Amino acid sequence: MLPAIRRPGLFDISRLFLVGIIWGGAFLFISLALTDFGPVSIAAWRVLMGAAVLTLIAFLAGSRFPNSARHWGYIFIVGALNSAVPFFLISWGQQFISSAESALLMAMGTFCALIVSHFTSVDERINTPRAIGVGVGFIGVLVLVFWEMMESGMGGLMGQIAVMTAGCSYAVSTVIVRRITHLPSLSTSAGTMLSASLYMVPLAFLLENPLPRQASLLSIGSLGYLGIIATALAITVRFTIIRANGAVFMAQVGYLVPLFGVLWSGLYFADAINLQTVLSLGLILAGIAITRRGS
Repeated sequence: MLPAIRRPGLFDISRLFLVGIIWGGAFLFISLALTDFGPVSIAAWRVLMGAAVLTLIAFLAGSRFPNSARHWGYIFIVGALNSAVPFFLISWGQQFISSAESALLMAMGTFCALIVSHFTSVDERINTPRAIGVGVGFIGVLVLVFWEMMESGMGGLMGQIAVMTAGCSYAVSTVIVRRITHLPSLSTSAGTMLSASLYMVPLAFLLENPLPRQASLLSIGSLGYLGIIATALAITVRFTIIRANGAVFMAQVGYLVPLFGVLWSGLYFADAINLQTVLSLGLILAGIAITRRGS
């Protein structure tokens, strides 16, 4: 039996910030990996390395894998919607937009999750604060979209749509995840990565060259960060936070990912933070805060 969740302390808050920092940095490292690897190859390497590390962690923790064909069917769907599809779409979209912009647009998934939950559950209905929060956050997204259209034309718009679709793919996957929440989290997470690898690795060899001869150490190191740190390690820490402090506390990472995504990009790219980025970040964080008040 799992222990009862406890009130978050300083250590727990530090772990939450760690996940936010790690996931926020993923957008920067995707940009760096795109120098030598295509978007399909980045997604393939990410799920493959994540699957290897998570499987090892699950084995060492004694976490049993599901033995039901029905459960594995759900796992394969989650592997596509929660890993394969969004990993590819984010990498593809970042060929046209900045890592800071991608981090902000991923917040669309938070608002999309509220809309999906309203129609698929009885305990996550949209109320007045949530509706206001979605509206405020959506305005923050529109600030980026229209600003990018004015500066870069339709090319930037396609990248934005890809990243926002990735965020909504995460949201849709939560509907399926609810059907397997009774399964061990570590082995289930490893299973989703293994199933995503079955999709993405063959596609990478079919459509791109996932093993380029001239790849730089920076690009290879970026792939390592994405697969081992941003996927396997972050999911493991997420699992321990949910077990210790509950899913509601873990959901607060939604505030931190766009914030740290912008900060990571600002540290590496001198022009990553500008007026529209700050305005959009403020509106998105305000929207998330308002929706949380309605929870």
